[in-house]
Amino acid sequence: MSERSYRATAGKRLWAGLQVLVFRALTAVVDAGSPGIRFGVGHAVRRRLLERSLVSLSAAPGRSTEALSPDLLRKPTRPQPLVALVTRTLGTGGVETIVATLARGLPERGLDCIVLCERGGSTADALRGLGVAVFEAHDAASADSILAAAGPVVAAQLHNAPGHLIDAFTRRGIPIVPVVHTTDINLSEEDWLKQSDLLDRSAAVVAVSETVKAFFENHLPRRAPVTVTVVPNGVTVRASLDPGLARMRLAAAIDAELGETVVIVCLARYDMQKNVPGLVRAFLDAAGENHDARLVVAGPVEDWLEYAHADAIRRAHPNKGRVHLLGSSSSPDILDAADAFVLDSFFEGWPVAASEAIMAGLPLVISDVGGAHELVGNRGERGEICANPAGAPATITLAEIGAARRRAMQSNSAAITTALRVILHDIARWRERKDQLARDAAVWLGADAMVDSHAALLRTVGVVREEAP
Repeated sequence: MSERSYRATAGKRLWAGLQVLVFRALTAVVDAGSPGIRFGVGHAVRRRLLERSLVSLSAAPGRSTEALSPDLLRKPTRPQPLVALVTRTLGTGGVETIVATLARGLPERGLDCIVLCERGGSTADALRGLGVAVFEAHDAASADSILAAAGPVVAAQLHNAPGHLIDAFTRRGIPIVPVVHTTDINLSEEDWLKQSDLLDRSAAVVAVSETVKAFFENHLPRRAPVTVTVVPNGVTVRASLDPGLARMRLAAAIDAELGETVVIVCLARYDMQKNVPGLVRAFLDAAGENHDARLVVAGPVEDWLEYAHADAIRRAHPNKGRVHLLGSSSSPDILDAADAFVLDSFFEGWPVAASEAIMAGLPLVISDVGGAHELVGNRGERGEICANPAGAPATITLAEIGAARRRAMQSNSAAITTALRVILHDIARWRERKDQLARDAAVWLGADAMVDSHAALLRTVGVVREEAP
């Protein structure tokens, strides 16, 4: 490298380093601001100032997006008891994935479904294309009209459902079953009182992990009148691409030669929860020991400050070329090209992307969040678990997360770095075990197991009796 090129490179790294400081300071301002600054109009302003076009990896031509399991596609041949799946939005995300899987799978278990949401999106459109009845109810009047036309509903399962939809069912005396999807750090004391009131009206409660159950029960101002049942988030078994083809397509997308390079992926939104800036810094520290590894992050950008902060950290590092920050992409295609999966979130209920990674046969490196212990296994047979970057997952607070986001080096950075190095050092063994990991995961983490558990609970709540053959 010529002296001129060296100075130009050093100048760019210095500029990126200054941006890191600015973005970290802006993060602190956002965290201290009102909900409107943190979300709402704040998101819109940050998008206008920082948005840019991102590289994405689309699904391979001709790749089926349907489940391999016929149970999730078969249509019932006779009328069955009707249940409602109720949520806020049906765009993209883990909750939407679970709602869609249940909507497709419950009819084979003897329960017809309708889906009610406040706002639709890509998942709503996909379900309608499969023949699932999906309705948007923006207010109480529209919810009442929909339920009046739907016919008798024996039970309603709530997935982050808005209040006006919950009230529509309780007014009719329809049993409700809240599903708790995350360790919700944003709830005030008044909100937790409302949660207790909701449980007083509930026939049963589901939590997606033991961590979520503990967090939920620890924060309730009074003991829940019903038992909280844990049902992990299962995912659909999907056809895999040839690994060679998958890696060729990813290499073309990121404009890099892969060869035998270890590809570590993170499928996550760019937002406060997922902590992509912290992950990028930890990975670059791990990659500094001459490991031939690349980190590929892919997901929608919900907060452009998060993306800009992560990208500045990348550009300020000598190994910046080992990190690739993609936009929304085809998760199966990226997982088929990968060797391992990493997630350094502050909080989760049960990360669906991590379930998908295990089902693809990939080892995990994951922070201590909801579902982490179950996913990794008691003996670390499916990867490495690290300390949470902000605090104990069952009691974590928004203030602790804000403090962690302001640190140049998060408290678990060394643990994440060490875990990544352990996986990299043993990558040959993980590659050999890939098919076996996928087969084992399909038994307990597949969509069928999850839908079976939800169906059994809904049949009990809705007093649905099995008919004699």
